[in-house]
Amino acid sequence: MEKIRIAAVQMNSTVGKIEKNLKTIKSWIEKCSKQHADLVCFPEMCITGYAMPKSTEYSEPIDGKSIAKIVEMSEEYNISISAGISERSNGRTYITQFLAEDGNIAGSYRKTHLGEREKLYYTAGDTIDVIHTKKAKIGFQLCWESHFPEISTILALQNADIVLMPHASGLPAQRRKEVWDKCLRTRAYDNTIYAVACNQIGDNGFGTVFGGGCCILDPKGNIMAEEYSGEEMIICELMPDILNNLRKMQYESMKDLYFLNRRRPELYTSLTKRFDDL
Repeated sequence: MEKIRIAAVQMNSTVGKIEKNLKTIKSWIEKCSKQHADLVCFPEMCITGYAMPKSTEYSEPIDGKSIAKIVEMSEEYNISISAGISERSNGRTYITQFLAEDGNIAGSYRKTHLGEREKLYYTAGDTIDVIHTKKAKIGFQLCWESHFPEISTILALQNADIVLMPHASGLPAQRRKEVWDKCLRTRAYDNTIYAVACNQIGDNGFGTVFGGGCCILDPKGNIMAEEYSGEEMIICELMPDILNNLRKMQYESMKDLYFLNRRRPELYTSLTKRFDDL
């Protein structure tokens, strides 16, 4: 990992209003560029807007026109951009987060753990991979997937430096903060990763009001920046030293241990069994 300046945006997305949402995204990218951000993360399905099952009507392929515009912005503003969409592929729909860099799609992730209503209309992805960018290795963990510690650990074992956690959650701001303070800090600390979360905010045009929120945590689980009111952006400079030193096991006491190299996988076989089989 190299030093990287990263931004997280909580923004309002109206379902089906693709051009409006893209215009909003572009305005934030312009602000990020002026603050010399290297990468900006936008919420889950921020391009399409989030509503079940309405969002499926606006699905498009990964090489569709909307994503192409984000890809163009990544080159125009020289900034890496992570955004979410309802993806259509081979007759199926996916909740997808992609990352554009230097005028190309660097990689994408299809949500692997779907919510109760999501799974009625969407297909679950089946891979959890790290995306290699210019300055860092990036993983994704979408919305309620943040409650699955296995995802963060799988990404960390692939040497992910940063896990992006875009949300589309209706929890009110204070409740959102309470949940993130519990689970996101743990995900970052246990796996020695930076965690970056952001959420949709406001009315989606179909009666759901999202609660907003964005935060950035260091590999010790400390909050570097957070915001829970209004359409806002936070930005932080993430330093490589803490990650690189811990991963090289350059520590002097128990307080600086890197946990993943001390795992005992032979004891964890039950983790690969389905709940009903235990």
